[in-house]
Parts: sequence; C-alpha cells; structure tokens
Amino acid sequence: MGRQKRVLAWCVMLAAAMPAAQELRPPIEAGWKAYLAAVEPRISGARGQAIAPRPGVDRGEIFIEQVSTPGPDGDLEVRDAGVHHWRGTVLVPGARLDEVVSRLEREPPDTRQEDVVSSSILQARPGWIKVAIRVRRSLIMSAVFDTEHEVRFERYGAPRAASWSIATKIVEVADAGTPNERPKKPEEDRDLLWRWNAYWRYEQVEQGVMVECESITLSRPVPFMLKPVAGPLVRHVARESMERTLAVFRDRFRKDR
Repeated sequence: MGRQKRVLAWCVMLAAAMPAAQELRPPIEAGWKAYLAAVEPRISGARGQAIAPRPGVDRGEIFIEQVSTPGPDGDLEVRDAGVHHWRGTVLVPGARLDEVVSRLEREPPDTRQEDVVSSSILQARPGWIKVAIRVRRSLIMSAVFDTEHEVRFERYGAPRAASWSIATKIVEVADAGTPNERPKKPEEDRDLLWRWNAYWRYEQVEQGVMVECESITLSRPVPFMLKPVAGPLVRHVARESMERTLAVFRDRFRKDR
C-alpha cells in the first residue's frame, strides 16, 4: 500500500508538471475523430435493434463491460491520449418506454448521482435538448467541470428508442462551491476530461424497459511507468461511475415500488 501511495503521489506531480491544452493538438483531434469513425457506424446500426441479453440483468443486476475497438494493428487507440470506453446494461422494472423517453426529453439529468452536482435544460425542441451539467470526478485528483451537452432522441417503432449525447463544452472549475469559484484558464486546465460522448438505447420488454449506455471519454493518458498501479484504479472508477449512472436511472423510472 505504501508503494501505491508513492506512485500516486508521483502521478499527481507529473500531472501538475505536464502542459495543459484546452484545444486538442491536431494529432489527438484526428485520432479522436478516427476512433469515433470506427465505432459510430456499429452504434448507429444497433439503434433500432434489440438490446443483446446480458448475464444477470433480468435478475436485477447491472452488467458492465469495458469496450475495445479493433484497429489494423490491434485495439484502436488515440496516440498521446486516453480513451475510456465502457458499456452498461440495466433493466428498469415496470417502466414504460413512452414515459421514459418523454421524461428524458423534458427533464434535466438526475442529481441523485453523486457525480452530478447540478443540471438544467438550456434549450429544447422536439427530439433535441441542450443540457448543462456540473460534474465532479475524483480519482487521484478531484476535479469539477461545467459541461454542456446536445442530446438527440429517436424512436424506432413502438418498442425501441435511442438517444445520443455529445459534450459541446467542458471547462474545469477552480475553487468550486466557494465564493472564489471561477472557470479555469486554458493554461490551468489539467486535461482530465477532453471529450465526452454517450450513446443510449431503450427497449420495451415484458418486465419493463431494458436500457443500454455506451460512454466514450477522452483525457490525457496515464504515464507509461504509472500504468501498473494507476491503470487499474482508472478502470475501477470508470466502472463504478457507470454502475452509479445506471442504478440512479433505474431508481428514477422503476414502477415496482
């Protein structure tokens, strides 16, 4: 445990010393676009299809998996960046698809999730909303971000629907929750969250509504020498975040209580 703490301390020092970049460098931006170009056709093609059965979901469990994307030379990556790609599935007992989607289109994201500090709808029109979400992320360092997302909704007949969310603004906040809070300047940003896309599918089934979320975020990479310790911690936190998101979603819409 002492070694782990020393390594994490080095990680904090390295993060503070590495140059920040509010705008992505062209190679990273190109790599991110190439990654999305590789995964989005699969995601788009599945929107009107049935959600694949996952072990334990029909018994109330939340199924979570890390997603890898094949490339020409192994799993696809973004050079000089970290891609965090996760998928989770949950059953919302007793829910009705029409009600779930209707509420998602007119209500801001649920703040009962501990990662979500506040949320609001900035704009709305049929099949589209723009939301503001303040999120808190904690791992080696704690950080608060003010984010804005454009969310689109699509129906696929009576039993299925989908939504996809693209973050259009991500700004780290200094001294969040205090009288001195302010958006960080570009040179102060620690590059902990660069991009954030989320793709959701909803399917009416006999027991309720089956929900699948696929989340892809981009950040600075974990330094190579710290991966043996920091890598598993990053994956653990990402898995827990997805689990909390789906658990709160289930509690928000379930009808068996």
